This record gives sequence, structure tokens and C-alpha cells, in this order.
Amino acid sequence: MDISGRKSHFLGALIGLAVGDALGMPVEGMRASQIRRTFGRVRDFMDAPWRRLKAGQWTDDTKMMLCHARSIVRRGYVDPDDTAREFVEWFRSGDWRGIGNSTYESIKRLLAGVQPSESGARGEFAAGNGVAMRIAPVALADCDDLERLREDCRRVGVITHRNPEAIAGATAVAFAVAKAARGDLDPTLLVEETVDYVGECEVTRRLRMAKAFLEGRMEVEEALARLGTGGYVVETVASAFFCFLRSPLDFEETVTRAVEGGVDADTTGAIAGAISGAFNGLEAIPERWRRAVEGAAEILELAEGIFRLKARGVS
Repeated sequence: MDISGRKSHFLGALIGLAVGDALGMPVEGMRASQIRRTFGRVRDFMDAPWRRLKAGQWTDDTKMMLCHARSIVRRGYVDPDDTAREFVEWFRSGDWRGIGNSTYESIKRLLAGVQPSESGARGEFAAGNGVAMRIAPVALADCDDLERLREDCRRVGVITHRNPEAIAGATAVAFAVAKAARGDLDPTLLVEETVDYVGECEVTRRLRMAKAFLEGRMEVEEALARLGTGGYVVETVASAFFCFLRSPLDFEETVTRAVEGGVDADTTGAIAGAISGAFNGLEAIPERWRRAVEGAAEILELAEGIFRLKARGVS
């Protein structure tokens, strides 16, 4: 696919992320069995009054994605220092919407004057999915230079997470989104190509498990229970990949299955939505979701802005 044919896929990646996030927002923290008992299938946006959020609104996943996208469009490239300033401005707004502990503490360090290259949380408890959930704009900006993409994932990732698995998970997601946006993602090869790109780690070992479950035609409920759907990045990335690869041509099936896995449902939905949206394009996302998701106009404008940078050969 040449650059002229990519626009729909750039738009689909960012709107797909927001849709998956918003779809999972009301069921975040619930177990899959509880979701099935309460809602059956999750087919539409729902209010979450206990979170003070309405149907179609999203969480910190999309908030932080927008920070990346705004910075890229403004600067013309991936700039960690400018991205960190965007995170600080978001933090100061008070509209945190489920901010994770690692991100919260990291931004507090930024506010105290710590440099973005040193501000991220360290240790085993920093192996969260907070970088993977927001990385799609970086993948779009760097989709034609996979070596730069790997390095930019690290550079923006350590702002909040100085943990190798957190960075590996983000790199895996970015690779999938980049391949999809530029038109050379082959679902049958994605896991092995991602493993080769990221390298051996817990993230890629769990991805191989997801592939084995797909090949064995394991039921989605059992597969997600075994892969995990919590905030540990190893779980989230594998479950999101599983849902995409189980129905690569069906955005709706991918994201609904992702959020129905429960626990960190919004993030599994966001990552699966970003990959599926990038692969299938904007038109594959149901119109009822595209119209109703919060901030759709700005999200589309930013995605188009990144696309224009690529079209001009700027980034």
C-alpha cells in the first residue's frame, strides 16, 4: 500500500483505540463471568455513573494517546520531551480517568524536575500496560522506519515505565499497528514476526501461547482466562493479539471479545481496537461507534495530521 492509500488505516488506528477503550470502560475491573451474567455480550457503549463517565467516554488510555498524537502533529516527529510536557498538562487538568500508579508517580517526578529519560517507574511492579495502551500514534509516525520505531518506543516509554517488559509490550503493539497501517501485516505471520522484532522476553513467550491457543481453536473465554486480562503488560498484549487474530477482518468481533475478557477491559479493548482499526481501516469500524465515541473529531483530525506528515515525508 502506498502512502495515498493509507489514510483510512491511520484514522482507523486512533479511532479504533478510542472505541475499544470506551467500550471497555464500564466493565473495567469486572471478571469475565460477571460481565456475562450482567450484560451478556457487550455490544454498545454504556454509562458508568460510578466513574462519572457517560456512554462513549474513554479513560486514561485515550487521554495519553492524544498526548502523543498532539505532540507528533505539533513537532513533526516523536519528541519525548514534548510528550512529557503533554503528560504534565494532562495531569494538571485533573481529568485523570483511571490513571495507573506507575504513570501517576512518574508524572509527579516530572513535576518535581526529573528528566523524562529518568522519570519512569522501575522494578517488577512497573511492568504494566501503560505504554502499550497509548503507543499507536508513535507507530503511525514511524511506520516506515521500524528501527526508529523500536528506539522511539523506548524513548517515550521510559517517561512512565522503566521496565523492560513494559517497553517490550509497547514495542509489540507498535510493530503490529505500524505493519497494519502501511499495509503489509499478514495475520498468519504476525506473532512470529513480532517475536523476531521484539526479541525473547515474557511478552513474546505469552504471544506464542496465544498463537498456540488460536491454532488449537480454543474457545475465546478459556483462552483469555489463561492468557490473562489484567494490567500486567504480558497478559494484556497477548489477549489483545489473540482477539485480533481470531477475527482479523471483523473489528466489532475483535473489540467486543477483548472487552468481555474483563479486568483491564478498557486497555485490552484499546490495544485490540488500535491494531484492528489500523488493519481494516476507518470504514470497518461500526458507524454507531465512530459517531458516538467521545472526541471523535479531534481524534480523526490528529490521525489525519500524522498522515499528512507521512505524505509529506516529514516524520
